[in-house]
Amino acid sequence: MKRDLTERIDKTFVESKTVNAYANALKKPMDALFLKGALHPLKSFLNGKWTEHPLHPILTDVPIGAWTVVIVLDLLSLIGHVPLLGLASGIALGFGVLAALAAIVTGLFDWMDVDPPELAIGVMHGTINIAATIFMAISFFMRASDNWEIEAETFVIALIGYLLVTVGGFIGGSLVYRRGVMINRNAHRTGPDKFVNAIALKDLPDGKLTRVEADGQPIMLYRKGDNVSALCAVCSHYGGPLDEGKVMDGKIECPWHFSQFSLADGSVKSGPATAPLPVYETRVTNGQVQLRMKK
Repeated sequence: MKRDLTERIDKTFVESKTVNAYANALKKPMDALFLKGALHPLKSFLNGKWTEHPLHPILTDVPIGAWTVVIVLDLLSLIGHVPLLGLASGIALGFGVLAALAAIVTGLFDWMDVDPPELAIGVMHGTINIAATIFMAISFFMRASDNWEIEAETFVIALIGYLLVTVGGFIGGSLVYRRGVMINRNAHRTGPDKFVNAIALKDLPDGKLTRVEADGQPIMLYRKGDNVSALCAVCSHYGGPLDEGKVMDGKIECPWHFSQFSLADGSVKSGPATAPLPVYETRVTNGQVQLRMKK
């Protein structure tokens, strides 16, 4: 459907064979290098596991803020004739370019986990922001070669970059707020608040992941002898089915993007996930495994 501007923009990218071919050509080598293996820890770092929050959105505000300062200072100089603003504008411009490069890299590692149709929208979000950064870098080097003087042509180039990053931000906002990319898939899960029956203990195999529903919540159980661990069965990163993953060294690994969570408390042990899983208390009563959400 194309009910408003956002849907028209999204549909244009999603239906473009060129955009999809471009996205797939970029994604395949990234998957091969970073999805699993020796370079996966680098991906986990750039996804933001160590900050307990996606790293990309933390960085994106920096270039936008810095470049807003550039536009304001340039206008004060060119229209208001305020003197000696060139160096300050140049510093803000250069700082924004450096921050934008960091935002581009972290965004690329978030994007590689996205599925169609968001894959096509995301690659255009990134490409537009890369173009914005190139325009800003050109403006920076022109100013540097002109002894940091603010000239009309360098301002126009920076203004083009600023308009592009605004469009890129608009598309990025659509990815998050309309399409739910990079949100915690378990943010609104609640309950059960009281112990409820989940499964008969005799039906729960030892050493095998088992998915049950309790009070409408998808829960993954893992029995090891008399100990039963219970976590939300949905990966917080992109909703992968954790009951189809594998257990290793007290951790459960998601089958989709290989995030790892502690079986004991649901904490993130390896990204790209940054949000822990809901965890449940368990007990056995009258042969039934009962559970409730741990507060």
